[in-house]
This record gives sequence, structure tokens and C-alpha cells, in this order.
Amino acid sequence: MFRKVSVALLTSLVVLTGVTAPAASAATKVSNGVACSKANSTTTVGGYKYRCAKNPLVKNAKLTWLSFECLTATKQWQTATKAQRDLVNVADQTAALDAEYVAATASLASTTAALEKARAQVTQFQAQMNASTNSAEKSKLAVAVSKLANAVLVLSGSRSKLQTQVSDLESKKALLQSAPEQLKANATDARASASLLCAKGF
Repeated sequence: MFRKVSVALLTSLVVLTGVTAPAASAATKVSNGVACSKANSTTTVGGYKYRCAKNPLVKNAKLTWLSFECLTATKQWQTATKAQRDLVNVADQTAALDAEYVAATASLASTTAALEKARAQVTQFQAQMNASTNSAEKSKLAVAVSKLANAVLVLSGSRSKLQTQVSDLESKKALLQSAPEQLKANATDARASASLLCAKGF
């Protein structure tokens, strides 16, 4: 009787062990946040690629599996935060741009005045040349008109360049003034995306 009970008990233990053993030894599914041991090793699960690395979003992070999407998002966040850190001395940069702007607008004003004067002289000398009956005077005026016409071309080109420079400086100043808030928003948005894509279990 005792032997039968022992055999039955042993059989029950074997059955129970057979049922529970797979659950105890089942491999942990790879996903974000699951511990790994070999840095930079990669694996693919369900079509998603993972790399063994430290999560930049986590302080004192240990090696865990991170999806490639997570790694891309964290790089974008790091780039955004670096750009935010690198933007320093906005006031000094704005002052430097203001100085350039003042100089450029002054040059533009003087060039415009010279251009208008040259144009007026061309019109004046052309009229005098047409009205003159003295061949020597006509020749002299023709030379003057030719030089003035060349000056008009040069001054016109210079004014166009200065107008572009002034416009660029205005754009740079506006961009610089809005940069701190824009870069902060970019970094915040990048971190939100990284946090989403690096969530455990993804």
C-alpha cells in the first residue's frame, strides 16, 4: 500500500514538474528596457531591430535592449539639446548684428544717394549734349555721360548687394531673437518622441 502511494506521489510530482518547468525557464522577450549584457549586440524580434545599449534618457542607465526607433529618437533629442546648449550670448550676438546692420544701412543710404545723383547727371549731361552745337563740347559731354553711365551700373549693383545684406541681417536678427524659445521647443518635442519610442515593452 505504501509503495502504491509513493509511486502515485512521485508520478504527481513528475507531472507537476513537467508542467511548471517551461514557465520557469522561459526566455524573457526582448523589448525596450529588458536587460542585456553585450554592448552593441543586435537582435530582431517580430520585425523590430534592437541594440544592447544604455538609454540616454535614463540617469545612470545600465545596458538594456533598445529598439532602433528608440535609438534614432534619442539621437535627435541629443542633437536638439546640444543646439540649445550651444546657443550662448544671444545678447552679444544681437549687438554684433545690430552694428553690422547700422553700417550696412548707412552704406546703402550713401550708395543710393550717389546712384540718384549719377542718374540725374546722366540726364542733365545728355540734355546738354543734345542741345549743344559745339562738336568739342559734345565730345566732352559724351565722355562724361559714358563715365556716368558706367558709374550708374556700378552703383546699381552695389545697392542691390547692400539691399540683400540688409535684408539678410534683418532675418538673422529675427531668427536669433526667436532661437532660444524655438530650440527649447524643439528639445522638448524631441524628448517627448524619444520617451514614447523608448517606453518599456515597445
